Amino acid sequence: MTWRVALIAVACVLVGCSSSERPRASAAPAATVTATPTATPAPAETPDPESVVSVRRRGGVPASWAARARRAPGVRAVAWTSRTQALLHRSVRAGGGTVDAAPAGYAFPLDVLVIRPRAHARVLRERGFRALRRGTALLSESSARLRRLRKGDRLELEGGRRLRVAGVVDDDLVRSAELVVRGGGGRAGTTQLLVATTRPGALARAFPRDGARRRITSLGSAPSVLPGGIARPVELKARFGEFAVRLPYADDWIGIDPAWLRRNIVSRSVPILGTVTCHRRLIGPLRRALGGLARRRLDPVVDPGDYAGCFAPRRIPQSGSLSLHAWGLAIDVNAAANPQFGRSRQDPRLVRAMERAGFTWGGRWPTAPDPMHFELQGD
Repeated sequence: MTWRVALIAVACVLVGCSSSERPRASAAPAATVTATPTATPAPAETPDPESVVSVRRRGGVPASWAARARRAPGVRAVAWTSRTQALLHRSVRAGGGTVDAAPAGYAFPLDVLVIRPRAHARVLRERGFRALRRGTALLSESSARLRRLRKGDRLELEGGRRLRVAGVVDDDLVRSAELVVRGGGGRAGTTQLLVATTRPGALARAFPRDGARRRITSLGSAPSVLPGGIARPVELKARFGEFAVRLPYADDWIGIDPAWLRRNIVSRSVPILGTVTCHRRLIGPLRRALGGLARRRLDPVVDPGDYAGCFAPRRIPQSGSLSLHAWGLAIDVNAAANPQFGRSRQDPRLVRAMERAGFTWGGRWPTAPDPMHFELQGD
């Protein structure tokens, strides 16, 4: 896929590498020097490779931005995409027979990418997206493995919607979404534009900076963490187990399958903080981090009275995605002194101890800093 080859080059343009780091156009061979002085021909510039970049804005990309992107120099194609959630009751083989089913009164929440198939195929030069028709869906490779599904199998969703699996696509192409469905575009609230361009710098200048709300980045290999620190559900499910949620699916606090809670959520004693309630696999890394601080007599860098919790079955208000607190995989410490979107007052020694133990620190998130927040992405 040609757009992958260009990812390293576009990353420098978008994040601002020094001039010595930027890829340079190759020069033509030097002119032959003769006895008669002649001007040396200027090196011929080679066209920049085409890159695919994403344009995002906190709160949604305005519909007018698609037209702006199309007018920018070097742009070949533009596509709308958005993320949402769906609730899966049951998956069924093409020839009949249940593959998986949620308990009665529950459903599995799925991370869904909504695309316009033709436009998506043009931007990524992948014809497989054109197979997406009404009544069908695509699965990412990770989701297909997790669900044990293949082309032709069926999904039964909340609301009576049934989808046939039209194919399985590379995780990188769909940013590790679990499910890909077709939808409209150009409406307010759309979360992202994908743009194929040979001039990403010119594209960046086509949009207002809008403070920290606007982000233009390369479409690199799909990370396990979305911009803003939201972990991708398919990665979490593969590492920490999938749970079903109670219906109806509330906008804020949610109910989680009691069987999953019994297997995974525990209350244990840890240094400095005392008793915490978290995912069982978070306890070991947290003990290592806090125990190391205690042994160095650095207990004061954590205020037990300003501990804001770990397990909390909630959805993220802005996006509707599941918070890592719903998995018991995030912990908030020194919360009042380090509010979300605020300036960090965390002691660097605490941050280093947590990161060495395997935690990601929310204070490093560029668009939605959350300095009280530490989350376990893997162990």
